[in-house]
Amino acid sequence: MIRCLNRAQPVTILALAVALVVTPVVFAQSGSKSPSPAKSQQQQKANSKMKGGSADIRAEAGATSTSPLSFPFKRVWQYLTDSASTLPPTVAGARIYLPLSGGRVLCLDRDTGTLLWSSDPGGVISAPIEVAGNSVFIATNRVADDGSEAGGSLRAVDSTTGLTVWVKDYQRPFTSSVVARADRLYAGSADGAFYALSSKTGDVVWKIETQDVVHGSALVTDRAIYFGGDDGALRAIAPEPGSLIWKFQTGGKIIGQPSIDDRAVYFGAGDGYVYSIEPHTGKLRWRSRTGAAVEASPVIVGDRILVASFDNFIYALARSTGDRLWKRRLENRLSSAPIVNGDASLVAPLRGDYVAVFLNSDGRRVNLYQLDKDFEIVADPVFSESTLVLATNKGLVVAIASRAKDNPTNAVKK
Repeated sequence: MIRCLNRAQPVTILALAVALVVTPVVFAQSGSKSPSPAKSQQQQKANSKMKGGSADIRAEAGATSTSPLSFPFKRVWQYLTDSASTLPPTVAGARIYLPLSGGRVLCLDRDTGTLLWSSDPGGVISAPIEVAGNSVFIATNRVADDGSEAGGSLRAVDSTTGLTVWVKDYQRPFTSSVVARADRLYAGSADGAFYALSSKTGDVVWKIETQDVVHGSALVTDRAIYFGGDDGALRAIAPEPGSLIWKFQTGGKIIGQPSIDDRAVYFGAGDGYVYSIEPHTGKLRWRSRTGAAVEASPVIVGDRILVASFDNFIYALARSTGDRLWKRRLENRLSSAPIVNGDASLVAPLRGDYVAVFLNSDGRRVNLYQLDKDFEIVADPVFSESTLVLATNKGLVVAIASRAKDNPTNAVKK
């Protein structure tokens, strides 16, 4: 079922449609005010979570950055819902696509939080939403009347209206992020295979069998497609005709998308190691151990790799050797890749109520953004064009990073 909302419709119709799904709350930005006692206590609590903190809640002594991530964050709107999902939102241009736990997809205006359309593709959404051109791709787990799994579906909907363009059913649902490249879609499945699909019809072009479910997101390059699976293997696949180039076996599940440069493919695994693999042969260059599973994608920053681990630490490793350059502990597990912008990186602890920003050079903190009481981050954050989008247990929180002198205008549009 599709609900398309036209801005020209009466406000009462819009309000009714929104009320049936979620409750949006838009906050106007204002000048600086003295924090309330409750807010001060929240800030003190957040500061105590970060080792090496100083009297400055945002930045540690002597730590400065030119990155927009270091600017103060101000919340501009939030979208509250009782159906928050642990899948991350997808930001594409001026729109945010938000999956809900009940199976509905919302399309929101990025600047205001206005609901543009909602779509109910049927079933439970099983992977993050992918956007390519004018198409929005939604993978679902179909559910039978008795509550059992009834297979999977992939649906393409129009990004402007939310109307279905095509839908294709499969024996099992897709379990990894769907990656769109050119006229292909790539995704791992609960049936233990990795698929290449036509983006025009959803038809299977080829598939590669593995020994377990594939949750790992694929890295697609012109030469090869790299993906990991729950069987602990990283595979390199030739785009045509979908044949195996090499396989590298680890001791744990591979969830995060690999990263690549001209020297190596980098990825983490459930065995707690970060690996550097020669991209043409699959031979090990180095591996570096963390204290727990690594599900986040490694991020290449200059001469180093930033890695988030389930041991609550973010690590900076030398690209050439894997030697540890610095590490920084947070309060909660880290399952999301650091977001890098300029000389700093943003880290969002899973089920944490704050995000922290660190210098890439030495790990000193340059910013901290505290959420309201009882809000917890439940999915990967997104930062695009100075806008921070956080999926929480209560819905979507959107904030803007801006210098105080910029005095951004109110985002509310009537």
